[in-house]
This record gives sequence, structure tokens and C-alpha cells, in this order.
Amino acid sequence: MKEYLYTLESAAEENTKLGAAASYLLKDWKVMPLLPNKKDPHFDLIKRAYLDASNDWDLINFWFKVDPKANLGIACKQSNIVVIDIDYRNGGKKEDWMNDTYTVKTGDGLHLYYQADQDMEFRSNAGDGIDVKWKGYVMAPPSIHPNGSIYQVINQMPVSAMSSELMDEVLK
Repeated sequence: MKEYLYTLESAAEENTKLGAAASYLLKDWKVMPLLPNKKDPHFDLIKRAYLDASNDWDLINFWFKVDPKANLGIACKQSNIVVIDIDYRNGGKKEDWMNDTYTVKTGDGLHLYYQADQDMEFRSNAGDGIDVKWKGYVMAPPSIHPNGSIYQVINQMPVSAMSSELMDEVLK
């Protein structure tokens, strides 16, 4: 077991997609391979999209040996996170009711990650350009967006609990 953790923690320090996958496993998130430079599931490696997301280190190593250029996704509900997806091109912006949390710069906006329980039910959107990602997955850093930009973590703080204002906006 100690060797497994050393390997996982060592990989998490690498500036690679596999290293990022290792850091997500250390957060207890489930990851999945996406096609290189795309947001689509890598169906040559997984058959049921986000339902096949895993925290099995050996399987994830295998995925990246088969396709080292694969992008990386995180299954939201299975990882007990909900992601607020702000798309600038659709009029989205960070609102006052969105408390600070772990944040990712995407190809055209932001992903704000929040803690969520499996039994929660969320709306699919919370306004123009603001989608709520729960049943499904999000592309994760350092994946390459189809427009060529690289997803980047811009706020490394731990994933926050949702404020009551945020819950009012996103819960069904």
C-alpha cells in the first residue's frame, strides 16, 4: 500500500495530465479519459462515458499509456462535487452569490467547484451562460480545449461548501 501511495503522490507532482489525474484521485474524485483536444469521452477506452469514471490508479495509468495525449474529465456526482460552468460567450459572469472556491479557467470562462451530496438535485442552469454540472462530467486541467486553450487552475483553495445564496440559485 505504501508503494502505491508513493507512486500516486509522486505522479501528482508531475506537470502532466497523468499527474493531474493523480492529484484528483488524492481529492477522492473520479476521472475519465476524453479524446485529445476535445471534450468528448474517449470511447475507445471507456464505454459508458462518465459512468465509467474511475479512481483506480492502475486503470488510469493504462488509459494514459494507450493514449498519452488524452484529455481528462472529472465525473461530478460520483466525486461529490457540483461545478458551476460560466461561459462568457453566452453572457455568463461570476455573480455575487457564487462564493470563492476551487476555480478553473476554461476555454471561454470558469468552472467553480463546490461540495455536493449524492442526494442533492440541481437545476441544469442558473441564468444566461451559467450551467450547473452535476449528472455528467467536466473537462479538467491541464486538458486542451478544442479552441487550443489549456484548462488551468486559477484558485487552488479547497473545494468550498455552497453558501445559502448559491444553494437558492442552483438547487431544484
